[in-house]
Amino acid sequence: MRRRYPDQVPEAPSKRGGGLGLFATAFALMLGAMVALTADSHVDAQRVFVEVKESISKTLSTFNMGQRRYASLRTGEWPETLAQSPSRDATPAIAIVIDDLGGNVTRTTQAIALPANVTLSFLPDSSRAQELSRRAHQAGHEVIVHLPMQPSGKENPGEHALRVGLGSDELQRRTTWALSRVAEYDGVNNHMGSRFSESRADVMPVMREVRSRRLFFLDSRTSAKSQVENVARELGVLTGRRDIFLDDDKSASAIARQLERVEEFARQNGTVIAIGHPYPETFKALAKWSKTIKERGFRLAPVREVLLMREARTPTLVTAGISLAPARQEPQK
Repeated sequence: MRRRYPDQVPEAPSKRGGGLGLFATAFALMLGAMVALTADSHVDAQRVFVEVKESISKTLSTFNMGQRRYASLRTGEWPETLAQSPSRDATPAIAIVIDDLGGNVTRTTQAIALPANVTLSFLPDSSRAQELSRRAHQAGHEVIVHLPMQPSGKENPGEHALRVGLGSDELQRRTTWALSRVAEYDGVNNHMGSRFSESRADVMPVMREVRSRRLFFLDSRTSAKSQVENVARELGVLTGRRDIFLDDDKSASAIARQLERVEEFARQNGTVIAIGHPYPETFKALAKWSKTIKERGFRLAPVREVLLMREARTPTLVTAGISLAPARQEPQK
């Protein structure tokens, strides 16, 4: 099983017997429990997995086995057969992603206070990204890595960004580095990347690394010529694109209108993926809006669940006059 942190040196096997046997027995019991529970459509299998995983982690700690050694037991790596079972709930599902987290602690903390099914995306360059992303996971959020990529314009995506022409080895190294900086992640989406995402040859080694870790890749869709979805599907990576940006205009009235578009898109197509940013106006709007979405016939869902629903349905989207994931140039950060 793959390690959680790619640059972490594996610990030497314990010389005391029974450690691995205990772990194998506990993990087998966990799998058996999930298989039995998923026979009931009313049981949330992934929630069961997380709860049992936490219990096993406590048990392992009791036996001084250390949680870092088994840090690969994260939500994103629950058994593939179960991960490919999308929700049977017919209620239109809305996935909300908050990008650019980790740098500003106050705003990241505000994002963590949002409803648990809001997905939080962390920039790897932040020195506190690992600590804060772990807190987000503990609060129930799906965590993803906001992978910096070269834009078409002069915006600076960061020192370790993926850039065209670097070569496969260097692109793989930078991807590995970025993934090592965030904790408890289940997927990836691109930060900027209007230039990089257009290059099939450059996207390919990055997507191979994503596939090896059994992650999903959400295309933030900053270029109409993006090759992210094409390459991901070719390699068998769970993928999809965002449909709506919430806060290109940060005014309260503009965000409210975008949330209306989110609901209309979800109503017409069954799912929608929207991306926002850590702005006070966005947090305030989402906190108010999310309190009543159930009454209006919608539900919040993690990105992975929405992508699985889309893959299962393979729908022909009905846009009803709504622009389908239009590309945009990255704003100044």
